[in-house]
Amino acid sequence: MSSVCGIYFLDGRPVTAETGEAMMRELGAYHADYAGTWYQGQVFLGCHVLFLTPESMLEALPYHDSAARLTITSDAVIDNRDELCNRLRIEPARMGNMADSQLILLAYQKWGRDCPKYLLGDFAFAIWDDRCRTLFCAVDHTGTKSFYYYRSGGVFAFSTLLRPLFVISGISKKYNETWIADFLALPTVMHQLDPELTMYKDIYLLPAGHTLTVKSERADKQLYWQVERQPELKLPSDNEYEEAFREVLGEAVRCRLRNIRRVGAMMSGGLDSTSVACLAARELKSRNNQRLISFSSIPEHGYRDWLAGKWIADETPYIEAVRQHNGNIDVVYCRAEGKHPLNGTDRLLEILEQPYKIIENLFWIDDIITKGKELDVGVILSGGAGNATISWGEPIAYLLSLYRGGKWLSMCRESWGFARLQDSPLKALYVLFRTLFPYNKQSLLHPRVDQQWQKILGLSVINRDFAKRVSVHERFRQFRYLLFKPMDSWETRQTLLSPAAFSHNSVITTKLGLANQVVLRDPTMDKRVIEFCLSVPENQYVRNGRERDLIRRAMAGIVPDKVLLNETVKGAQGADWAQRIENNWTELKDEISKTGSLEIEREYLDIAKIQETLNKHNTLDDAAAENFGIRVLVRTLIFSRFLRKNQ
Repeated sequence: MSSVCGIYFLDGRPVTAETGEAMMRELGAYHADYAGTWYQGQVFLGCHVLFLTPESMLEALPYHDSAARLTITSDAVIDNRDELCNRLRIEPARMGNMADSQLILLAYQKWGRDCPKYLLGDFAFAIWDDRCRTLFCAVDHTGTKSFYYYRSGGVFAFSTLLRPLFVISGISKKYNETWIADFLALPTVMHQLDPELTMYKDIYLLPAGHTLTVKSERADKQLYWQVERQPELKLPSDNEYEEAFREVLGEAVRCRLRNIRRVGAMMSGGLDSTSVACLAARELKSRNNQRLISFSSIPEHGYRDWLAGKWIADETPYIEAVRQHNGNIDVVYCRAEGKHPLNGTDRLLEILEQPYKIIENLFWIDDIITKGKELDVGVILSGGAGNATISWGEPIAYLLSLYRGGKWLSMCRESWGFARLQDSPLKALYVLFRTLFPYNKQSLLHPRVDQQWQKILGLSVINRDFAKRVSVHERFRQFRYLLFKPMDSWETRQTLLSPAAFSHNSVITTKLGLANQVVLRDPTMDKRVIEFCLSVPENQYVRNGRERDLIRRAMAGIVPDKVLLNETVKGAQGADWAQRIENNWTELKDEISKTGSLEIEREYLDIAKIQETLNKHNTLDDAAAENFGIRVLVRTLIFSRFLRKNQ
């Protein structure tokens, strides 16, 4: 794991050592095993390297190949090293002594700007090609590594973090109001609609699956991969789909176990994370009986259960079933005692370099990563993208797909199967009717159903004048943001695996990982896994109304039956977040009530709505975590603290 930075003065002036050193100081906010720099006239490249994989210990970044006149700085873990070496015709004797950055450089020499198509793994890199005076930049297929860049006024600069960019003359901390409007208007945890935008004007993220070629006169951004519909995979039997599933997911897990430190995994009691953990544990057991450390979030002591229906906050029985089933998993239960969404904001705002909205989960994710660092864990696996890939199988979305595809018989059969599995078949059938009924006619059923935009505004505290000035409504139309419209299978998965979702994820995982010297890796977001899962026929995922059917069949014997066959309860991580702030609510209310004392807060926020919402919540009950008004107040306070911190 590394962090990178660089400058290319497009106007030809030389980069001074003073400027390069200033960038490196800001980049060096977190521990690294070594730091390196490279200067050549108008170009500077820098890197901080942390040793995590055996190959990372071979890195000497930035790496300069004098014969080829190429120089690279990179933050990369290449997962298909064997395949790549075969393609590049590298002898086995040399392969073991080659760092990942050297492989990337050889791939660039062979395929040029197409080289990222042949790389698998998590990477962000920049290559200075002295022959054509070009800086070539790229990020991996799912944008796992953050890569910020600025291009204006004769300057191109890039960095893993934002802070190093601000030491360059001409780059200001002026806010990007479009990003702020997205952040405030989106009722979900997503930060922005556009995957390239950042909190700051003129600073952008290079989005997933893109390259950027910078010359003195222009910069060309190119898409080399995106999530697309795949040709349907046709196999003779269910068993062969299951075998193919195990093979592709197993390889995605295996290649992420290369580490010189201990291996960990975030594990709840659900199908995604337990499948990843169980496959990792099996592989580690075959390697001299190594052990996997799993980190599992559970409620703090004194939690009062408020969840209804099939939701549970404490998944310990399912986690214990996994531990007992495998025999080489050591479970670390993380209660994050004393932590809540608002008592660590200064530190998290410093790490993330922007406001954030994942209040229900960030405090316990941070607690897990912190514990991983304490236990000398180098990589923590997760199953974050599993809902869209390995455990896909949403019956409602599938039924809508069948309906739109004119497959009436299959739709009726699946509808009946779904209804029979529900506690209330009549209610289930009503939900199906509402889903299949044309969306633009639903106001005939419920006159209160308003337009999308009015609904979204009702869930936001964005200043209406500001929203109008920034044309937020038009942006939502442009990006086809339809929060309340039923989506079929492809639409749902496309949303979950969108470039914006990838950018949202990369900012959080890259920076939390750097701050704790732990790399976060998700096998369920592997390019091969995504393409395979999108190619599998939908009837492998949903059968007779039963969701997630393929993963249940494929992981039989690998994941314990208690987890595999569980269709009665679902885990709700962070269900105690509101109870955690209960004892501090009076103090927090007082702080929220002062929102609007700064002019910039009044410009962006609907102060009257904030006060109105605040007046409705003098106290917090046990179920406050599901109250959207409380959630909005907490998000507002985090946003306000960011503004005040950066005044």
